[in-house]
Amino acid sequence: MSEDDRLRRHLLATSADLDEHALLRMALQHIVIALGGLGGLAHLTELPEKGGFLRLVATTGLPAAVVQRWEDLQFVDDSAPARAALRKEKVWAKTWPSTSAPAHANTAGPPAAWSTVGAFSVPLLIEDRLVGTISTLLAGEPPSDRQEYAAELALVIGRRLAQVQAECASEQQTERADLDSDQRRRALATVQVGTWEWQQATGVKMDDIGEDLVRLAGLTPHTWDHRPETWLARIHPDDRTAVMEEIKRAADAGETCALEYRVLDVNSQVHWIEQRGQFVSAQNGVPERAYGTLADVTLRRDKLEWLTTLQELHPDPVFAMSMDNRVAWGNMVMRNQGAARGVTIVGAVPWEVDEALAGLGLQEMLARARAAGGTAITHELQILREPETGAMVAYSARAAQVGEYVTVMLENITERKRAEEIEQARTRELWRTLKPKALPQLVAVTVAARHTSSRSAEIGGSWYDAIQLPGGRVMLVSGSVTGGGLSEAITMGQLRATVAELAALDYPLAELIARLGESEVVTSALAGGLQALLLLALYDATTGSLSLVSAAHPPPLLAAPALSATLTDLPVGPGLGASPLVYEITHVDVPDGSLLALSTRGFTQGQADSGPCAKVTRLLERASTFESGASLEEVCDALADLTKDDSREGDAAVLLSRLTCVPRERVAAWDLPWDPKSAGGARRQTLAQLREWGREDLSFTAELVVSELIGNVIRHTEHGPLRLRLLHLDHDLVVEVYDGSQSMPHMQPIRLMEESGRGLMMIGEMAAAMNGCWGARYTRDGKCIWVRLRGEENESAGHGPAFPSSAVSTGRDHGDGGEVPARSVVNL
Repeated sequence: MSEDDRLRRHLLATSADLDEHALLRMALQHIVIALGGLGGLAHLTELPEKGGFLRLVATTGLPAAVVQRWEDLQFVDDSAPARAALRKEKVWAKTWPSTSAPAHANTAGPPAAWSTVGAFSVPLLIEDRLVGTISTLLAGEPPSDRQEYAAELALVIGRRLAQVQAECASEQQTERADLDSDQRRRALATVQVGTWEWQQATGVKMDDIGEDLVRLAGLTPHTWDHRPETWLARIHPDDRTAVMEEIKRAADAGETCALEYRVLDVNSQVHWIEQRGQFVSAQNGVPERAYGTLADVTLRRDKLEWLTTLQELHPDPVFAMSMDNRVAWGNMVMRNQGAARGVTIVGAVPWEVDEALAGLGLQEMLARARAAGGTAITHELQILREPETGAMVAYSARAAQVGEYVTVMLENITERKRAEEIEQARTRELWRTLKPKALPQLVAVTVAARHTSSRSAEIGGSWYDAIQLPGGRVMLVSGSVTGGGLSEAITMGQLRATVAELAALDYPLAELIARLGESEVVTSALAGGLQALLLLALYDATTGSLSLVSAAHPPPLLAAPALSATLTDLPVGPGLGASPLVYEITHVDVPDGSLLALSTRGFTQGQADSGPCAKVTRLLERASTFESGASLEEVCDALADLTKDDSREGDAAVLLSRLTCVPRERVAAWDLPWDPKSAGGARRQTLAQLREWGREDLSFTAELVVSELIGNVIRHTEHGPLRLRLLHLDHDLVVEVYDGSQSMPHMQPIRLMEESGRGLMMIGEMAAAMNGCWGARYTRDGKCIWVRLRGEENESAGHGPAFPSSAVSTGRDHGDGGEVPARSVVNL
């Protein structure tokens, strides 16, 4: 030991006129210098009767950002001060605090610049009683000789702390002795506490309240001779031996004596007495004087006995856990359950003697209860199996720190859990009926889709759809409803049906999304705290144009052949019904064979907002180079794998579409003059085009439809333009007539002798006879009236379908645990 070390120890041992905090600050400086540390921390113990924690009282050489991480430390923390306090020995550790005291919330982990710094801690003891710790922050573990020297200084500091505390106690005792005795007596009388004093020469003397309490022990002024033996004789026989042993122990040790025992009055009725006392011994160690208090606690004990009896007969298990995690007491139900398993629970650690209690989180629950400082915490245990019946049982545990014990009450919630399971099963079944199903076969568009659910949310509101519209157009839909469990799924099903119904009416895209925002299903969802997100993509396979509109939905990814996949430059508007503003429509010319990916937030969660996920981009670019629809299934499987993340919340839906164009030779269009004679020319052009397509089977019907449509347009509208377009889509022939009027045709009741109004009826009957239909839609500068006719393809004419009819759309689901077809592997 160097001369500096001896001098430090001497200064700490002989320092005078220092209070507790000043002593600790001086000690910190010496220990930090001796160890060559960066700074120091001094903690004192607080609330040991409630589990205890370490409170920071002094620091040196440390910035505030570091100090606040060490302010209040739980004994269960893994940092060096907490471990030193528990073990009562020196500890070096690089672990920073991870838990905090109930009234303080520290964040875990050191600041960036201090990430390599650890702590060396030594306990502060007063006669083997822990009072605090001294810690030094260092970049590395100090040498063993320095550690031993720091431990020696801690012993010196502990002795000085004992002296300082004794001096403070003496001063406080002197101040208390100076209080007005009359005031003290009045205070004791208010709380019905008497005082007593015993001396070898005079016996036991009591104040007025104490003399009144003597009567509870069956003594009168004539029979009370102030001898201790007379008082002891009135103690209940069952308590007398224990009382005498405790008095002897306290007298020999010079410690405070605290007793609760029963006495018998003259009628042999039982009263409970609480006695506190302190013995004063002579130089030879023999007690020569004692003094203390006396109180009647019969009412309190009666309440405790009543509560104990009540808990003993409680229908659910109730027990108390000691500090070493042993069951100190358990009621009858708890004891019987242990006996049924062949184990004795009381006096043992539950999860050590009963395997059924292992792994249920009881240890964590007890630690949380001790750290909560008397606040009750709730913990739902995993389902237990009863050995007698083999039935499943579930409990909800409430635990709270009461003194040195943690009291635990278990509530049997088996029936509630079973009801919840039945309700969840019904909910899942309802959700399965509302989830997106297999997608239809579409014109010039091949689609594949996946829907996945996370483990934390079996039910969600994500969905997709694909709707075939007249004239070779397809509506691709992706949406989600967020904010309410089963309500999400129900609203999702209603919204999906509403979108399909309004899309079938062939509204323009801007009007369609406006009507959806005003629909009853969206209004009800907003009133219920739900939010509806929607993306509509209208693709025209005859022109290769794509129109997009978003209501708070992420933009889609578009991958053109031989080009990189990019997010579509799409303005994202507010959620459905959230704003009266008009949504902005985006128009994109799509190259033939492009790949479009629509996905909900559940799929894009965790991805950067600045661009698409690299894996998704590579998948789409790879798939865009293939013409086969099977590649879409592979990409969808790989995309679904990307969403299998336990940390992801909610469900996810992905709709993948390959957009191709109707071949030009399958589209014929003519601009016609505004003249009744145009009907004849249109008939001739139609017949010639049908012969070229090999669809003479439709010639008669198509000729009548074209003639009637053009005639009606010229008859009922005032000006052009006038245009005829024929589409040959697989087995269908679509006849479209465009004009500049916004008035829509509609059928009216026809009177017997009238000839007007029969054209639409004739067109409808002819279309129905050909397994087709008719309708009308608005365009940017007018309207379009269309008729779809269906006949049998004349394969012998040498004209195949316009595009492969074997491209079947699918929408497999990965979220309901059902069978999933085998799939190919897509290399990322």
